[in-house]
Amino acid sequence: MVRERSVRRGRLGMAVALMAVCALGAVALFGYVSRTQPYLAVARDVPVGAQITAADLVTVHLNPDPGIAPVSSNRVQSVVGKYTSVALLPGTLVNAGALVDKPFPAPGDQVVGLSLKAGQMPSTPLRPGANVLLVSTEEAAQDKPAAAAPTIRATVVHVIAGARDATATVSVAVRESDGPVVARLAAQGRLVLTLTAGS
Repeated sequence: MVRERSVRRGRLGMAVALMAVCALGAVALFGYVSRTQPYLAVARDVPVGAQITAADLVTVHLNPDPGIAPVSSNRVQSVVGKYTSVALLPGTLVNAGALVDKPFPAPGDQVVGLSLKAGQMPSTPLRPGANVLLVSTEEAAQDKPAAAAPTIRATVVHVIAGARDATATVSVAVRESDGPVVARLAAQGRLVLTLTAGS
């Protein structure tokens, strides 16, 4: 009889402990869910240069991460009508840095991608919309002095920083007539990007 009571008390204690654990888990889950915020995500494929519509967007709830800067869902009206500077993939969060106010690329412009290393760009973070100069590092011939380095005006469109090194892929918009020249110099690794005043 005493043994049966001990077993019952043991089972009762285990049940109480299990209930307590479940309750704590429910509280933790509620706290996690209650901290989530509504953000804008991409609902379908959106190509480069397309104008954003409400049908391209969907609201998702997630816990804010200090490493990302998503767009809050209450800013949907400020996003609709903008143009994409990069292709947007479904399921990804909307990034304000991938959106521009004017059609992209603008009439008469071309977009060229530059793969730059440390020393070919300033250490200051590059922002979309920044005005820059692309300076060609002309090679001097053996019997002739180096000619003055030509410069080409450009606007930063998008920046992807290297994950582990000091490299970056920078998309810039240049005049249509300058596009082939910039592409050739970029392929040869003979371009240095400099920021202009006010950028």
